[in-house]
Amino acid sequence: MAMIGVSSVGFLLSDGEQRRVQWVRAMRRCLLRLSGLIRYEQPPLDRLLIRLELKATPQERELSRLLRVCASRLAQDAEAGIEMIFAQESARLPGYGVLSGEDRQPFEAVIGELGRLRLDEQLREIDSADERLRQREELLSRECTRRAQLIRTLGVACGAAAFLILI
Repeated sequence: MAMIGVSSVGFLLSDGEQRRVQWVRAMRRCLLRLSGLIRYEQPPLDRLLIRLELKATPQERELSRLLRVCASRLAQDAEAGIEMIFAQESARLPGYGVLSGEDRQPFEAVIGELGRLRLDEQLREIDSADERLRQREELLSRECTRRAQLIRTLGVACGAAAFLILI
């Protein structure tokens, strides 16, 4: 029983490694949606953030909710910048905290520039950020696979050690 319990902890931890990759994918999907909205509808910033309704994954739903909260706070306090509001609200979101600064930087840079740049510049920034996030996603996927395998192996080894100790 102890062996199975300790081994399962390793498998749970290895599943957690995928969360960073899933958040980067959610940010890429959000940028794709942003690009479409800006290109074809050109709504004001607060409506743009509200219209980003993504529902496919839990990370996309959390990111959509985060941006809606930012939009409502921006509508209430136009003096506060979107990057400051986003930083405050994202700090309250536990799932977003699994990302490193390097993971978040391209997405947050685009959020900070929304509404400030001309339409073509915004689209160029979004494309550039999407490319950086795509590269980051590939890197994280490769690393994640190796780390997950190592964590599972360590979990099974620790489970076997616990079994031997308890015998």
